[in-house]
Amino acid sequence: MQQLTGLDEMFLSLDTGRTTGHVAGIAFFDKPAEKRDELAFLRERVADRLTRLPVLRWRLKSVPLEMDGRYWVDGPVDIKEQVIGIRLPKPGTDAQLHEAIDRIMAQLLERDRPMWRIYVIEGLEDGRYAYVVKMTHGLADGSVLWMLFDQLSDHPTEVLPEVPMSAEPRGGKAEMLARGLVGLAKKPVKGIKLQAETAAWAAGKVRQEGLRFVPDSVVRMLPGELSKPVAALANKGRAEGDAKAGSLVPSLAPPKSPFNGTVTGNVSFSYHDFAIADLRKVGKLVGGTINDAVLAVTAGALRAYMADHGGIVERPLITSTPISWRTGKEKERFANQVFMLFQPLATHIADPLERLKFARETASAAKANWDGIPSHLTRRASEWMPVVALGPSMKVMSYLPGTYAPKMFNVSVSNVKGPAVKPVFGGVEIGQYVIFGFLPPGCGLLLGGQSLGDRIIFSATACTDIVTDYRDLPRYLKESLDELLALT
Repeated sequence: MQQLTGLDEMFLSLDTGRTTGHVAGIAFFDKPAEKRDELAFLRERVADRLTRLPVLRWRLKSVPLEMDGRYWVDGPVDIKEQVIGIRLPKPGTDAQLHEAIDRIMAQLLERDRPMWRIYVIEGLEDGRYAYVVKMTHGLADGSVLWMLFDQLSDHPTEVLPEVPMSAEPRGGKAEMLARGLVGLAKKPVKGIKLQAETAAWAAGKVRQEGLRFVPDSVVRMLPGELSKPVAALANKGRAEGDAKAGSLVPSLAPPKSPFNGTVTGNVSFSYHDFAIADLRKVGKLVGGTINDAVLAVTAGALRAYMADHGGIVERPLITSTPISWRTGKEKERFANQVFMLFQPLATHIADPLERLKFARETASAAKANWDGIPSHLTRRASEWMPVVALGPSMKVMSYLPGTYAPKMFNVSVSNVKGPAVKPVFGGVEIGQYVIFGFLPPGCGLLLGGQSLGDRIIFSATACTDIVTDYRDLPRYLKESLDELLALT
């Protein structure tokens, strides 16, 4: 039994009826040498690994009177309901596959069952097939999504300890009432302990950085434009090359863009396959990283899209990028351990090399300012979020016209380093891996990918009522990368 954090509740609140907080990993396989019943194979594999993957056995349970939030509770799993087979009609084109995946991702996950599904999609051209592993982000973050692929493979990279399955369903009224009363009693003690640890962290920072720590912290906490006068004073006289203090929220009001509006249930995806070596080569142009290259390529692609769809926005778009606050000391292996890092995107800059320089500078500054806050304590502080109000408020936001919906960013960009060795299922290696993300109210586009071997497939998850020509985004991404590669 594991209590949900405020972050878990936030992601669950995205299930508004118009939007969902669901994510999926899609693994493509080439035609196997020997034909087999793929659905029966995967059902047997999942059943065999359930003792090592308690997260697949959890379902949502509330504490009476909401006195201490909600819990993930162990319970039985009906493999036939959770692992589902789909066969495409002939000829099994990629367009048919995409339509099937779009339908899968539009379906809400029932909260009285384990909030995940695995689909085996067969009937693709050339004998190919795909696994779609879908789960609610409220259950865990994207790193756990990939862990499921690894743990269900023939040879997991880590053998997880067995967690015995409950003989009887957990989460009865008496048990949850007792759990709620104990949790309520412990809450004041937890609050005092958190305050003490925060004060100890601040004292350590003052010893390390001196009095400069105080204005720097104020700058980081003040949102957007409100931080600029304080930032000018805090950064005055700072040595060249030192990271400058800046707000963790770059703008109170991100610019209007063709990527924002009222998100509907019409969500689809398209993608482009990059070579990691090309991104690394681009990053080295300015002494930067693969992530800097991804941000620059993304900025160039979105700039070109805007040029063809009403005009380029003069201000930089604001992107949200997931950042992990895992320390390795967490008790919960399966949980949300990410937050959002906000930073400006170089969509306002015409020159590709200058876009790359801007990406490197802003990414470095955002990371430095993130490191300046007690992120390891922030997750624990999320326990005090008003979770009861999250669901209703998110539902209201999802129905607001795009021009009125409050937003902190224009697009989401996610770039995750994946494994060098491709997992194998029943002797067949994963060929490609694609991410299908989720869209919060107001934001119609997520660009994200995870590397696998020497490639990374960057996918665009888009609300088709907002980003109408989302199928063109792979071309814009390719052209943006080619523009930067020409400089190498």
